[in-house]
Amino acid sequence: MVTAARWKAAQEYERSYWEAQGRAIATGAAAKLDWYRWRADQLVARLCALGFGDLSSGTARVVEIGCGPIGIVSFFPAHERVGVDPLERFYSTNPVLTRLRNPSVRYLQGVGEAIPCDSARYDLAIIDNCIDHVRDVEAVRRELARVLRVRGILYMTVNCRTRWGFVVHRTLSRLDIDRGHPHTFTSSRARRLLDGRGFRILSFETESASLARLTDLRSPALRGRLKAMLGVSEFPVSLVAQRSDSVPRLS
Repeated sequence: MVTAARWKAAQEYERSYWEAQGRAIATGAAAKLDWYRWRADQLVARLCALGFGDLSSGTARVVEIGCGPIGIVSFFPAHERVGVDPLERFYSTNPVLTRLRNPSVRYLQGVGEAIPCDSARYDLAIIDNCIDHVRDVEAVRRELARVLRVRGILYMTVNCRTRWGFVVHRTLSRLDIDRGHPHTFTSSRARRLLDGRGFRILSFETESASLARLTDLRSPALRGRLKAMLGVSEFPVSLVAQRSDSVPRLS
């Protein structure tokens, strides 16, 4: 768990990012966050391939933790859709971002360590590329297990690094050079977070670390090239896990 001050700094960084995104969208300099729809379509296809097509039939209850201003949940077909984010009060006052929202989604102010939802209520929980932004990773895991029904499905993605990248990024994070990411993940750490700890992993996919580094090396931006040279290029890891019949009391 990181300190409250460190987590607050990460949230300030996140807020600054979305303020800039809102301005860019308003001036036509950025797309209107269409990637959320693309991510939702990806998730539907993956669930269907795993035999969970019923979750996208429009009858499920779905919650997304760290949904940002819109979230995958906004485009996922469901009977009940809830998005939870610690910056919701800010998002709800930004007219550019709120205009892009689906009015059928209920957005709540809250954190992953204390999800403001009933226990065992949801069929599907989503945490997309934000587990490394939270204050207490283990508390978030426990809360995800709590709000899911028995045998409910969790979809989690996180940008990971190699073992060397893990060490270097931890140093950068502690020096406040990467303010937005209090935690660092390797693919094995992402797996260990869930497997046998209230969840059973059904599908685990990781993209190429070497390709991510090569892409950064070829980047026209100095930031990308520096990431490659330092060995901190990140590559996406995604997994689908099922909540166990019983959740062990593990820290």
